[in-house]
Amino acid sequence: MRRPTRLPESDVLLYGADYNPDQWIGQERVLLEDIDLMKRAGVTSVSLGIFSWTSYEPEPGVYTFDWLDATMDRLADSGIRAFLSTPSGSKPMWLSEANPEVRRVGLDGGRNPSGGRHNHCLTSPVYRDAVQRINRELAMRYRSHLALALWHVGNELHGECHCDLCRDAFHNWLRASYGDLDSLNSAWWTGFWNHTFTDWNQIPTFDRSIDGLTLDWMRFINDQHCSFLENEIAPLREITPEIPCTTNFMGTHPTNNYWQWAKLLDCISNDIYPLHDDRDAVWRQSLGSDFNHSLMRGLAQGDPWILMECSPSVVNWGIVNKLKRPGVHMQEVLQAVANGADAISYFQWRKGRGGAEKFHGAVVDHEGSSHTRVFKECVEVGKILETLAPVTGIRPDRAPVALVYDWESRWALAASAGPKRDAVVGDIYTRTCIEHFRALRTAGVDVDIVAIDSDLSGYRAVITPALFLLEVEAAQRFTAYVESGGCWVATFLTGYVDRHNRCWCGGFPGPNLREVFGLWNEEVDYIFDDEDVRIRGCIAGLSGELRATDVVEHLHSEGATPLAALDSDFYAGSPIVLRNDRKKGSCYYVGARLDEPSLCAFYRLVGDELGVRSDNLPLGVVRKARLGSDGSVEFLFNYTKREVSIDVGTAPFLRVSDNSSAAGPTVLRPYETLIRNTTYSHPNTPSKHESQKIQASAVSLQS
Repeated sequence: MRRPTRLPESDVLLYGADYNPDQWIGQERVLLEDIDLMKRAGVTSVSLGIFSWTSYEPEPGVYTFDWLDATMDRLADSGIRAFLSTPSGSKPMWLSEANPEVRRVGLDGGRNPSGGRHNHCLTSPVYRDAVQRINRELAMRYRSHLALALWHVGNELHGECHCDLCRDAFHNWLRASYGDLDSLNSAWWTGFWNHTFTDWNQIPTFDRSIDGLTLDWMRFINDQHCSFLENEIAPLREITPEIPCTTNFMGTHPTNNYWQWAKLLDCISNDIYPLHDDRDAVWRQSLGSDFNHSLMRGLAQGDPWILMECSPSVVNWGIVNKLKRPGVHMQEVLQAVANGADAISYFQWRKGRGGAEKFHGAVVDHEGSSHTRVFKECVEVGKILETLAPVTGIRPDRAPVALVYDWESRWALAASAGPKRDAVVGDIYTRTCIEHFRALRTAGVDVDIVAIDSDLSGYRAVITPALFLLEVEAAQRFTAYVESGGCWVATFLTGYVDRHNRCWCGGFPGPNLREVFGLWNEEVDYIFDDEDVRIRGCIAGLSGELRATDVVEHLHSEGATPLAALDSDFYAGSPIVLRNDRKKGSCYYVGARLDEPSLCAFYRLVGDELGVRSDNLPLGVVRKARLGSDGSVEFLFNYTKREVSIDVGTAPFLRVSDNSSAAGPTVLRPYETLIRNTTYSHPNTPSKHESQKIQASAVSLQS
C-alpha cells in the first residue's frame, strides 16, 4: 500500500526552478540579483543543493553550511519555499577516490572512474552509510527552518552495477525468490543451450541468452533502487517527519518500475523534456507529454503531483536543439497543471558558466537580466499560475477509461529475442501504449493510466496494449471485470509469457484467455518499415482505407465477431479486429499495429458504443479539466502549429496569449491555450479559495 500523498502545504501552485547558488559562492551580487529576479518572475519555490555534496562537506566530517544558511534565510525572507535536496546523485571526489567500491562496475568488469553523476553502486555499504550521514546533518540543521518545505531525495536515480557486491546481493535475492537451484533452473528454462546451474556462484549478472535471468536482474536492480531510496529517506523521516519526501521520476524510464517506487514516497515528482521540432507531428509529441502526465497522476493515485524539471526554452542534449516557439512553453506548463500538477519547476534557474549543461535552457540567461524573451515568458507563466490558485489540491476529473502501463511486460518483451525493435521510442511496448493513448484522446476519450493490479471498478473500459507478460491471477481479474459488465480492449502480443518469461502453452492469448476473447492467435508476422498490410472491415466506415504496420497476428475466430480482416499476403481473410461478448461485458482484440487513422476510427467506434466520448474535437485539440466540490477549471489546448476553427460554447474561455475572451465559434491560434473557470454553489462547503476564484470572462492576467 502506498503512503498517503503529502505535498508541501500551499494555497497556491508552487513555481520555481533548480537553483545552484553554490556555483556562485563569493559573488554576492549575483546571489542578491537572483532573489530580485525570482520575485519578478513570481517564483514561490526552488530545488536546492542537488549536486552540492562537496560544498556541504569538502572533506570527511568537515561541514561548511554557511552558504546554504545564507541562501535558506534569503529564501525565507522572500517567502520562497525550499525543496532541499539530498546530494547522493553525484559523489564527492574525496569519497570516490578513497573508496573505489562506491563506483559502479560495467558489464566489461571495469570500474568507472570518479566524476560523472548517477553512477554510484547501489549496494555499497560505504556509500549508503555516507549518504545517511550527510542526510542526517542536513535534516538536523534545517529541521526547523521556515524555508524547508520538501525533501528532494537524490536525483533521477537509474542505472546498474555489476561489481562483486551487487553480484552477491543478486545471488541472495535469487535465493530468497526461488529457494533452491532446481526451482530457478525450471523457471529460467536453463536446459536450453545447456545453461543449467549447479552452484549459486555460477550465476552471472548478465546473459542475454537466458531471458528469465535478464528479467530477474531488472527486478533485482529495481529492488536495489527502492532499498537505496529507503536508506536515504530513513534519517529524514526520523528527524523531520512532517516534511514530505519525493524523488524525481523520468516518465517511462526503461529500467525503473515506478509503481513500486511510488509506494515509498509522500508525493510524486517527474522530469519531462519534450523535444518539439515545430513540424507537423508536434501535436503527437504533446499527446506523448499528456501520456507522461497521466502516468504521474496514476502513480499519485489521482492526487496532485510535482513537475520537478522541465525546460523554459531549449535542452542541450538533443541532436538538434530547437528553441520553443511562442506559446509552446506556456502550453507545456498548463498541460501539466491540467493533468494534476500542483508545482512547476524548471531546470534551471540560471545558466552556469561552464560544465556539460552551460547551454541548457534556463530562466536567467548568461546575459543575466530580465529582458530576455524566455524570462518574460516565465513571468507570464507565473502570473497565470497565480490566477489558478483555486485548483490547488484538486484532483483532475476521473476518466471513464483506464489504460494499463506495466513495466514487467516491457522488460519481458525487451528481454525476449525475436520481436522487432523500435529505434525511436526504444521498445515496442511503450510505443504501443502511447499510440493507443493518443488514439483514445484524439477520439475524444479521456484516459487514466493505471497499474496492472489497480482497482478497475468504476471504469467503463480498460485498455491493455501489448500486455506481453500476463499471470493467471491478473488474467482472472480482467476476466471478472469483463463478466461484471466492463469492456476489455487487448492488442497484439497479449498473454505470451508468464512471470519467468516462459511462453504459455495451450495457445495465445494465454493464460486461458482464448475462450474469453473467442479467438486463437496462431502466429505473428513482423513487417518491414517500408511495407504495410491492407485491412478491410467496418470500423467507423473506413472500409478499404485501413492499414497495419510492424506487427500482424494470424488470428482465428473461436466465437468472436470479426470487425475487420486482413486483405493482403497469405493470411488475407483472417480476422484482425474482433469483438466477443462475455456475460455482462465485452472484449475487443486488435491483432495488429493499426495505422493512426484506423486506430482512431476503432476507438471512436468503441467510445460511441460505451458512451465515453466526451467531445468531438479537431485533430490535435485536447480538452482537460480539474474538478472540485466548489468549482472546476477547464483547459482547451491547440497542440498544432496551425489555426483551428472550433465552437467552444456559450460560456467564455480566457485566451492565455492576450487575456481576451473567447466564446462560440472561435479560431484557436497555433499552440494556443484557453482556460475556463466555473464555480459550483455549495453553501455548506465554502471553498478555502473563495476570495481567489476567477471567472473566465473577468480574469485579468496583468500584473
